[in-house]
Order: sequence, then C-alpha cells, then structure tokens
Amino acid sequence: MAVASSPAPIRFRPMPLPELLDELFRLYRRHFSLIVVVALIVALPGAVWQLVTGTYKLTASSYTNLFTTSPGAAPSFSSQQFSDLAGAFALGALGALILLPFSVGAVYRAVTDVALGRPATIGSVLRETLARYFPLLGLVALFVGIAIVWMIALVIGFVLLVLPGLAVIGVGLYFGVRWSLSVASMMAEDVGPIRGLGRSWALVKSQWWRTAGILLIVFIMQAIIGYALGFLFGVIAALATTGDVRLAVVAVGSTLLGALINPITTIAIVLLYFDLRVRKEGLDLDQLAQQTSPGPAPA
Repeated sequence: MAVASSPAPIRFRPMPLPELLDELFRLYRRHFSLIVVVALIVALPGAVWQLVTGTYKLTASSYTNLFTTSPGAAPSFSSQQFSDLAGAFALGALGALILLPFSVGAVYRAVTDVALGRPATIGSVLRETLARYFPLLGLVALFVGIAIVWMIALVIGFVLLVLPGLAVIGVGLYFGVRWSLSVASMMAEDVGPIRGLGRSWALVKSQWWRTAGILLIVFIMQAIIGYALGFLFGVIAALATTGDVRLAVVAVGSTLLGALINPITTIAIVLLYFDLRVRKEGLDLDQLAQQTSPGPAPA
C-alpha cells in the first residue's frame, strides 16, 4: 500500500461529508499554485490544438448548417458541409484522445502527492505523469470501449422499449461510480489500468450510495461555480470581440476556467479514495505506525 513517508497534510480518518468538503477546499487553497498551474500546463496543448485545427469554430449552428433550406422546398442535406464537419470533429477527437491521459493524470498526480505528503513540484508531477502515460492511455482506451458498448446497448434499449433503455442508464451509472476511483488508485499505488479498475471496484463496494451522493454534490457545486464564472466570461467576450475571434477567446477562456475549476472534482475523488482506504484498510493506522516507528538503532 502507498503510504506517505512523511506526515501527510490530509486527515487520515473517516470523514463525514462536511469535513470532507472542508478538507477539499483546504487542500485546494494550500496547494493552489501547484494544482492550478499543473492543470493549466496540461490543458494548454488542447487549447492550442483547437486553435490550430479550427475546431473551436464548432458550435450548435455548425450542425444545423448540415441542412440547407429554401422557401417552398424541403430541407436538403449538405454532404460537403458534413465532410468538413466530420474532418474537424475527427481532428479534435484525435487530439483530445492523445492528450487526455496526460491532462487528467497530471492533476491526479499533483493532488495525490500533496495528500500523501510527498515532495511535489510542477516538474516532478509532469515527469511522473509522463512515466505513467501508457497505463493511463490504456485506461482511457478501456473506458472508450466500454462507452461504445454502453451507447450501443442504450440505443437498442430505447428502440425496443423505454424501460430497457432506462435500465441501461442505471447500469452505466452503477459502473461509473464503482470505477470512479480508478485514476486515483493508479496514481497513488502506481498500478496498471486493470488493477486500478479492480481497486476502485473493491473500495466502493458497500459504499456505492455514499460515494454517488458525494460525487453528485461535488459535481453540482462545481457546475454552479463553473456556470457563474463562464457566464461572466462569456458576457465579457461577447462585448469585447465578434465572429471567429470571439469563438477563439471563448475557447481559450474555457481552458483557463477549466484549469481553475476542474481540480475541485479531482481533489474530491482523491479524498474519497483515501477515505475509503481508511474505512476499509486501516490506512490511518498504517500512517500512524509509520510516523511513530523507531528509527535504526545507533551503531
């Protein structure tokens, strides 16, 4: 088990929801520069990719433009517009897929390191995440494959009847919560994707409703903060710029806001991971034993 070799800054004891949220924001404030700068560094390549490929121009109107209309005629499908849209979407998806393991893993690594009391710098976090890139890419590939199967099952379920479709949604939510600690497990214990999925599955066992409830509260809280800041930034961008320039500014601004806000959920998941290890594996006792164990005998 991964236990800090120095006193960890988080509370290694079972935490009720109010204490967990307090710990979340305490950790966020104390290590704000490390966590947010790491999140920003790994998010910037995605923003640059959007600007270079032009995928920042993809909006709701991009999809409605697939159909051209004229007075007195039925809407017609634009194959050229679809080809351009599909190409831009494919470029954006490819870039996101390549960058996702690094952009997600780095923030988890930063939070895990500071939670365990490991010496952590921006450089060390990036190096350690890069060393774990392929296991994280394997986890992303697994989730993409599972998501594709789930989407097919969902479509089939709703085509047949509504209830099977709802059942597929319920199964997806159940598995999503059971596997929600996978990245935290991989970064804290330096294990592979299969082992990470298994660790998350075991830790959430018998704690599903509590884990789901905490994640829902954190998601809602983060969404409210993100919506408020995003609305304010959108108003400023709309007043200051127009056309494609506005879309580019919004894309870059979304990256900055994401780096500021998204770590909230990451910290919550890491705290849940350690909280469940305390409850199920006595991690707090291991931590205490390591801190109080006598040093080597003098020669």
